[in-house]
Amino acid sequence: MCDEAVSALDVSIQSQILNLLLDLRREMGLTYLFVAHNLSVVQYVSDRVGVMYLGQMAELAGVDEIYAHPRHPYTIALLSAVPNPDPRVRKKRIFLEGDVPSPANPPSGCRFHTRCWLRKRLDNPEDCVTEEPEFREIGVGHQVACHHAERIDDAMVSELVPSGALAIRPASGGLADLMPPRAPKQPPVAPQSGTDTPATV
Repeated sequence: MCDEAVSALDVSIQSQILNLLLDLRREMGLTYLFVAHNLSVVQYVSDRVGVMYLGQMAELAGVDEIYAHPRHPYTIALLSAVPNPDPRVRKKRIFLEGDVPSPANPPSGCRFHTRCWLRKRLDNPEDCVTEEPEFREIGVGHQVACHHAERIDDAMVSELVPSGALAIRPASGGLADLMPPRAPKQPPVAPQSGTDTPATV
């Protein structure tokens, strides 16, 4: 369990810690539950990514899938807020209105409906308020809790999250420049006779 393991650290220290974690994962076959708010860090260290809102899972998919083809309005809002160092890249950032509700007293129906930009685009459908969305599969290994996820397509996503801004690897600059390309995940090495067996977390 790595809960905000590199938050508030200098980027050079962040890169050292993250690369150490990846080395240990590769050599010992470890699994991490990595909690973070920095989307570039999440993309760098993760195989699968889960996005949560008010204590519930909103979207879950493989790292490349969720960054290239997000289908929950909250995920898209998060990605649209990530700054891009290229001044030529133009995008329409999503600004979520209102305050974040209390997790102890969440809204009825979809927990995100009070701030959802997609609901407004669809003329405020009633099911967002009255029915809690099922956390359902919309593709192989891609799950989302949204009544209207199918109304989101890649054209809509590219309007809000420019192609290349976050796809496949973190945007250049800062932490990304200190990190080598992600190495493919290797199977754990079998222990030699007389040595300790690698632990799996």
